[in-house]
Amino acid sequence: MVVLVHGLGVGQRYFEPLARELGPRKLLRPVFSDAAPIAELGSRLGALLEEPAALVANSMGCQIATALALQRPDLVSSLALIGPTVDSQTHSLVRHLFRLAADAWFEPLRLTANVVGDYAAFGPAALLRQAHHALDDRIEERLPLIDVPAVVVRGVHDRLCPARWAQEAASLLPQGRLVTIAGAAHTPHFSHAREVADVLRTLPGIAAARS
Repeated sequence: MVVLVHGLGVGQRYFEPLARELGPRKLLRPVFSDAAPIAELGSRLGALLEEPAALVANSMGCQIATALALQRPDLVSSLALIGPTVDSQTHSLVRHLFRLAADAWFEPLRLTANVVGDYAAFGPAALLRQAHHALDDRIEERLPLIDVPAVVVRGVHDRLCPARWAQEAASLLPQGRLVTIAGAAHTPHFSHAREVADVLRTLPGIAAARS
């Protein structure tokens, strides 16, 4: 099974290009529609799983996926962390808002429209609460404890996941490696889905995860 774990305030629409590229296989696409601490969201994700899964996560979804990997290592066969947050050296809400605005310049307009619509549906108050939960979380403390095959995927223009942090995150994972996608920003699974799918197929639990 492959599980697609979305980021802060968005739904599953922005995973559509990657889902198509991965082809027919057993996919779980949960939606977290209310604000909650990262550890709680990790528990909610684990409650949906009945077997070990390959987790493919983006942005704050990487925090949720790694929370589950620490809580229930028996449920995680591999990890793909796409643009993981939060940068270990930057836990400022204001700075992340500036980074988000800068990243939008490099994203497809269709992606931006999807995200704006999802943010509106999630609601500004819930967005702010969830942002604080994400900023309070320390993913860098979990990564060294997660010993499964893992890849960190970063778009070369990603402003929310700087190159320094992506390299740090990959090096903290015992079986981690870093792949950089040329031309992409924070959502390479949307803008460069084929390249990301090719990377994912190198991970256990994804290449063989046919339905």
